[in-house]
Amino acid sequence: MKSIYVKLVLSFIITILLSVVITVVVTTFLSKQKLEMRLGQDMVKMGEDFIDLYGAEDSDKAARFLSNSSFIHFSFIIIDDQHKEKVLGQPGPPIPITPKEVDQVLDGKRYSNLNEEKGDRPQPNVVGLPFKENGRSYALFIQSHPQRQFSVIQDVQNIQLITILLVGIVLFAYVSTIIIKPIKRLSTAMKVVGQGEYNVQVEHAANDEIGLLTKNFNQMTKELNKIETMRQEFIASVSHEIQSPLTSIRGFSAALKDDIVSEDKKIQYLTIIEKESTRLSQLSSNLLKLASLDSEHQTLMLQHYRLDEQIRHVVMALEPQWTKKNIEIDLDLANVQMEADKDLLEQVWLNLVTNAIKYTPEHGFVKISISLNSLKNEEIDVKIKDNGIGIAEEDQKYIFESFYKVDKSRTLKGSGLGLAITKKIVRLHEGSIHVESKSDQGSTFTVTLPIQKNRNKKDSSV
Repeated sequence: MKSIYVKLVLSFIITILLSVVITVVVTTFLSKQKLEMRLGQDMVKMGEDFIDLYGAEDSDKAARFLSNSSFIHFSFIIIDDQHKEKVLGQPGPPIPITPKEVDQVLDGKRYSNLNEEKGDRPQPNVVGLPFKENGRSYALFIQSHPQRQFSVIQDVQNIQLITILLVGIVLFAYVSTIIIKPIKRLSTAMKVVGQGEYNVQVEHAANDEIGLLTKNFNQMTKELNKIETMRQEFIASVSHEIQSPLTSIRGFSAALKDDIVSEDKKIQYLTIIEKESTRLSQLSSNLLKLASLDSEHQTLMLQHYRLDEQIRHVVMALEPQWTKKNIEIDLDLANVQMEADKDLLEQVWLNLVTNAIKYTPEHGFVKISISLNSLKNEEIDVKIKDNGIGIAEEDQKYIFESFYKVDKSRTLKGSGLGLAITKKIVRLHEGSIHVESKSDQGSTFTVTLPIQKNRNKKDSSV
């Protein structure tokens, strides 16, 4: 399998070669056509000047002058009426004309073979001009050898093109190395990521396509590293949450098995075993709920119902908990008819109200209100406020993550999944949730929901 570097170089070489071939063919053809046209005109003018000089008083001196000063690629052939030849200038190959063509020029007609097909082999260009000297007819034939000129021109062109090709290949190879280097770094980093190491960053300062690719790669590894950290914390938290009740169940079961405890203790141990079993069951249920909410196939069972009545029902269901602590419940619920998944939203209110009661001291208060959003009339705000222990500022950005607990001492039992589930349900309904709190000054959770879900958007996981 060829590397991208080799492919780039080969593509460049093939492109240059094709360009060189096409350029040579076209330029040679055009140059030849133009040269032959200009050459014909020059040869005729040269012949006319030669005849003027040749007919002067000192014609032999003029002929010698023309012979010595003629172009190196031209020769002058004078043929008299007896077909005798006299060559001046640079001797060339035998003149490619027939006696019949010579007679035509001697008879006063001009001759040129510049527009004739000369075949594949190079042929000299010939122009014939008639003139008279001392009453006799002469034919002046000027013969050029442009193939020599073409050969020199082509040699120069070939040297230029080969130089361009070689310099282009070297420069392209160097530039390709610079281009390929960050791609190789990305490839090496991807191998590291593929081995499970996500704490990888690749440096690339250029603001180009590779720079954008590198930036996206670095962002991806950050997210993967974050997900991996959350996965490890999740596993550790699940293991702890499961191990704790199992340890209690195993220990008390062993004590009951030894049959060395009193009847009162047996009842106490069995009660603890029952509570820890319920705790395990609740943890399992919450984990399944969390997995279900994360699924791409999670859909909402939408229905129209009274939100205020639902919250009143939740408060009544939790009456044993808040009456036990003598907590005052203050309800300010506007009459709101909304469209949502009733069962999922009931889980939201249960989680939030339960937490408010749990973290509020005896004789405290919990206030629940429903109101139209002041900015958007199509949305409602549900606020659950308490005067409990509050949440420190450094904890507030983590409280909606799975298994995160504000109570580090774990004196208050809980799995740390309630708020994570709550946030996912709210976002499934295209809503939002945020908290305002200070330590020892209580907390206020605000849930903002659309009164009617936008049906143009597909339900998806959070």
